[in-house]
Amino acid sequence: MNLRKISLTVTISLLVALPLLAQDLGPTVLGGPSKVGTATAQFLQIGVSARATAMGEAFVSLVDDASAAFYNPGALAIIRQRQAMFNHTTLPAGIRHFFATYVQPVSQFGTLAISFILLTTGDMPVTVAFEGPTGETFSASESAIGLSYAKMLSNKFSVGGTVKAIFQDFAGFDERAVAFDIGTLYQTGFRQLRLGMSVTNFGPDLDFGTQKDPSGKVVFDSQSFPLPITFRFGVSVDVMNRENSKLMLAGTLVQPNDNLRYETLGFEYNWNDLLFLRGGFKIDEENDPDAAGDTSGFSENFSAGAGIKMAFKDFNGRFDFSWVNQQDLNNLTRFSIILSF
Repeated sequence: MNLRKISLTVTISLLVALPLLAQDLGPTVLGGPSKVGTATAQFLQIGVSARATAMGEAFVSLVDDASAAFYNPGALAIIRQRQAMFNHTTLPAGIRHFFATYVQPVSQFGTLAISFILLTTGDMPVTVAFEGPTGETFSASESAIGLSYAKMLSNKFSVGGTVKAIFQDFAGFDERAVAFDIGTLYQTGFRQLRLGMSVTNFGPDLDFGTQKDPSGKVVFDSQSFPLPITFRFGVSVDVMNRENSKLMLAGTLVQPNDNLRYETLGFEYNWNDLLFLRGGFKIDEENDPDAAGDTSGFSENFSAGAGIKMAFKDFNGRFDFSWVNQQDLNNLTRFSIILSF
């Protein structure tokens, strides 16, 4: 079987299987129980790219840089240079979120990537019911380390996957788990029209387990919660392609397992492959950003941002910035740096 037949088989299989899987991800909207707030490890849903978040994260089909390790591992296969990426976000309540990844193309073998996500809360006061603060403090952190592999199965179709180890630590209680991502990218060759799909954070439930004191008495017994499995399907297209300016439009349908389905729309204007202007909008089931469409735990609706590319002797760099409307919370700003060499 040649590569064309293989890619066609994989494409058809994913087109059939992933939407069927997505039907089981979302909550029952009519006459059934809501699944909002039922998944743990929500840090895995927080955007890791200023470029992506500026576009409302309508990015699963458009991504062509190192952030593909997070949004769509299948798109890693189209990266032709080594890349390193760093992203930082300060969230409400002093929570800090970091992302870093390195991408290494390996000739005909494919493309490898390693990524790291970290969320930290800083110190918080310990408070006991009916007694108040104790004077002690505790902290919480969540992290994930991922290893990705992607390959072009034809000159238009690529597939990739990620296996990641997840770590959670809350006031001395810790848990570990393994999760998987899979993604595909199809480049039609017509006006840069691209189709992208991904399923992320597929794995077993997380459970902090049971802890006992020296006498054998149970002092802590936790309940297990599922990971935030998310299905994404997106389309992007080049609507303007002139000598010194380009305009890309993108849309993505997102179905999380712990919230309502929502859609995102975004654009990116490219001037001379030097300056970039971006904008995005998130549309949920009821057009209410506080009721749905909030996969990261924070309300988001409008977003905007910009980027600038810089050329140096031995490498190229791009600096991206995004602003995201947070409704009732402080607006979010993100900063990302990507180095290609």
